[in-house]
Amino acid sequence: MTRYGRAVVLVLGAGALLAGCAQPGQLGTPPPTVTVTAPAPAPVAVPALPETVRGTIDVPVRVRTPGPAEYSVRTITMQPGETTGWQQHPGTETTVVESGAVTVLEEDACDARNVAAGSGLFVADAVPHVLRNDGPEPARLVVAYLLAPGAPESSPVPPACPGQ
Repeated sequence: MTRYGRAVVLVLGAGALLAGCAQPGQLGTPPPTVTVTAPAPAPVAVPALPETVRGTIDVPVRVRTPGPAEYSVRTITMQPGETTGWQQHPGTETTVVESGAVTVLEEDACDARNVAAGSGLFVADAVPHVLRNDGPEPARLVVAYLLAPGAPESSPVPPACPGQ
């Protein structure tokens, strides 16, 4: 091999050796593209809206307060044979019967009225009344009160209908 041939082999061998040590992009080859994908965000729990309970009140309703009032809502389950006893409120009561049925009697309306699931009832301020579950299954009621601030929720009263 000639001197010239040995020099070429030596240069090519050194080039190959150095090429193996080169970093990506140093020899004219573009560096590999790296794609970074962010982790998917954790699912956010959206709270479920409460189920709406509706009932139709079969009489015109007019509400008036002499001043500020406290508003409260509660769910009550009345077992078969259970009664509220005769009572009155220092404000109004609006009740929706969600399931089951109740019987209501009010002062000056002593004919027992059955209020079934999907119906509602309205008791005006200070009207003596009683609710009973005369049916075979529990009655679930959603009751809303609009009462005088600080006053007791209800007060027992003597029966307003004869024989009750």
